[in-house]
Amino acid sequence: MEEKLIPVVCPWCSVGCRFYAVSVNGYIKRVEFDYDHPKIPNRGKLCPKGVASYQFINSPKRLKKPLKRVGAKGEGKFEEISWEEAYRIIADKIKEIKETYGPEAIAFLSSEKITLEENYLVHKLSKAVGTNHLDFPGRYCQYSNSPARIAVFGTSAATNPFEDVAKAELVVVWGHNPAETAPVFFGQYVEKAILDNGAEMIVVDPRATRGHKYASLHLKPYPGTDLAVALAMLNVVIGEELYDKEFVQEKTTGFDKLKESVEGYTPEWAEKISGVPADDIRKAARLIASKRTAFLVNEGVNQHVDGLNTALAIANLIAITGNIGKEGVWSGVFPGAQCGFCSAMSGIAPNKLPTGKPVTDEAAREELERLWGFPIPDWVGFDLTTMVREIGNRIRMMYIVGGNIAKSMPNSGWVREQLEKLDFLVVQDIFLTETAKYADIVLPAAAWFEKTGTAISAERRVQRTYKAAEAPGEAKPDWLILVELARELGFGEFFKYEHPDEILREINSVIPVFKGATPEYLAEHPEGCFFPCAEPGEGTKILFKNGFKTPDGKAHLQPVDWREPPEMPDSEYPFWLTNFRLVGHWHTNTMSGESPSLEKRWPEEYVMINPKDARALGIKSGDLVKVSTRRGSILVKAEVTDHVREGVIAMPWHWQVNFLTLDEIHEKTKMAELKAVAAKVEKVEE
Repeated sequence: MEEKLIPVVCPWCSVGCRFYAVSVNGYIKRVEFDYDHPKIPNRGKLCPKGVASYQFINSPKRLKKPLKRVGAKGEGKFEEISWEEAYRIIADKIKEIKETYGPEAIAFLSSEKITLEENYLVHKLSKAVGTNHLDFPGRYCQYSNSPARIAVFGTSAATNPFEDVAKAELVVVWGHNPAETAPVFFGQYVEKAILDNGAEMIVVDPRATRGHKYASLHLKPYPGTDLAVALAMLNVVIGEELYDKEFVQEKTTGFDKLKESVEGYTPEWAEKISGVPADDIRKAARLIASKRTAFLVNEGVNQHVDGLNTALAIANLIAITGNIGKEGVWSGVFPGAQCGFCSAMSGIAPNKLPTGKPVTDEAAREELERLWGFPIPDWVGFDLTTMVREIGNRIRMMYIVGGNIAKSMPNSGWVREQLEKLDFLVVQDIFLTETAKYADIVLPAAAWFEKTGTAISAERRVQRTYKAAEAPGEAKPDWLILVELARELGFGEFFKYEHPDEILREINSVIPVFKGATPEYLAEHPEGCFFPCAEPGEGTKILFKNGFKTPDGKAHLQPVDWREPPEMPDSEYPFWLTNFRLVGHWHTNTMSGESPSLEKRWPEEYVMINPKDARALGIKSGDLVKVSTRRGSILVKAEVTDHVREGVIAMPWHWQVNFLTLDEIHEKTKMAELKAVAAKVEKVEE
């Protein structure tokens, strides 16, 4: 049996690590480190998830045939059916719902777990069906940071390649834990900046993470109060005139209004709200203003109702200190999601075309209609939050590709109640997830290693990943399922694809920023290219050298007001509850929970509690405790540790914590409160 080395992009985080899958007759035996290509982001290194990355595809729980529900919704009882019957049932139901309620009663949900080509086809199919109700679970990932950066800079894309992090003089890790969520990135770039190049590091996090040992300053705000800290930093930088005056004068607008808006937000004011000493806020602000700074911002900032305001304040801080548009800085969307996240963000949205233009832009819509050959609806669709809230009312059917919203969305109990109300649900996935158990039809998809496609990392690097294994049973690649369903619906003339290369070539012609990322170029260049890439080649490594993506080319500074978290601790629920990621697990555990080596090392959830709080409650490490919020309660073991500040408890979010989180949302971004809710902890007498 001949061993083949198949180059693949790791399916886990958004760093875009490459390695070889050692394949024998369509079965992956092991992985080999890729030291052959020094330009790839991981330079041969892998984290525990990368080493174990292929294990989940061999799980006996993989879906192998289409399923039709025979029990109650959520019960998980199904019978196997043929692909032909599955397509016929789905197509008939789509036509029935369109005739009865109109196409606006149908919603599509795409995923960061699939390739650029597949996300593109989900978008195209939704438009062919006649609906703009289109989103993906990343709504609860970067939809605070992304609109904030668009408002200030004109685009949410990362400003620089990862290599510039290593050139920074200061690294600010804010609401992010890259040492665990992106260990290879942390080791290759952050540690290099600190250990080899003498950079300093500031951490803003209520927990002590694996990387905090390098921090010269660790600010520990109460969960949900990061905005107060950011506003106070702006107060210091502006009040002490530490900002880059030339940059502000020539390349920004709105400075005077920003200055006026932060006058009252002093470090002393912020200390009362956040618990962060005023002197530490001043030290951090002065460092940021005086050094070439890389900002690594993630879910600790984003997953709050006030996340947009916090992200706007940080974007303002980046702009007025001039830490953008040059070498040796970094900022942008650094999702805690798969490489497919950036693929999804490239076009999956209820208000945009895949070109990035608004669906309401008549000229852009007409151009795409000319390329695609069918009419496109002109109204703005529902985001994920609104979709779920409108189930049973304006939404009657959902088609979900790879998303597990029954576990990933806040207030999981309510989400499952909503899913029960759907007239019809299709779930396309590799396992029978918590969400799939509510489906009327479940379609078995091929996993990441079982198909060829394109991935986009957090540094805007576009790479090709290749099929290294055969899918089990009758499972098919997501792109092929979508093409075959489109044909059943009568759209076959618009979906004439036989290989992902054909889809990518269409993307090259439809989406300008990917014009040069051709199958041929990516095949010859494993390191890929940086979008925007107007022609085959390296692409654009650093953005904003010659201005921003705003109409006037300037950064538009945004005044921001303080906003209190929607739920505060009180006498009944005295703790702040937040959540975090483990190095060995990912998202809702769908894949990592089926990886034996990861599951063995990280077998269960727990709650972190400060020693002082634990003593007051009579709790020791290993005790069984009940963690409760106004949404419900769960039982977990306690871990007593000074890695979490007093008054705060923290849980890994891969298991049940979203039964406790709050579904109150921001009026614009629809971001919910996932990381700062009021809770209590009680010891359970066994």
